[in-house]
Amino acid sequence: MKLITIDIKSNQQTVSEAIAQFLVEVDSYKRGGFKVMKVIHGYGSHGIGGAIKVAFLKKCEELKRRGIIENYTCCDKWTEKNIVRRIAVEYCPDLIADRELYLLNAGCSIVIL
Repeated sequence: MKLITIDIKSNQQTVSEAIAQFLVEVDSYKRGGFKVMKVIHGYGSHGIGGAIKVAFLKKCEELKRRGIIENYTCCDKWTEKNIVRRIAVEYCPDLIADRELYLLNAGCSIVIL
């Protein structure tokens, strides 16, 4: 299945706008039958990315608890031992070719829908 990438940090959005965009995208792609999305949230190098990342990870934990998403992982934890990585690659083999993931980029995450 094709990898979907969304960017919630580049449009100079507020934290609440970025999270709202993420929620819309999750709903849309789940209804479309997609299983994996890469979310670019930033890591704080320009001041606001860090706040978006913190809110994003908190929202992912909430969505996981509520059963809306299956799981998630920040890409700085994209290692062989990461169970989310193994499941995500099963759903979306395109992840194997995504070089950014293997750089352990703290500015993006993988969400299993």
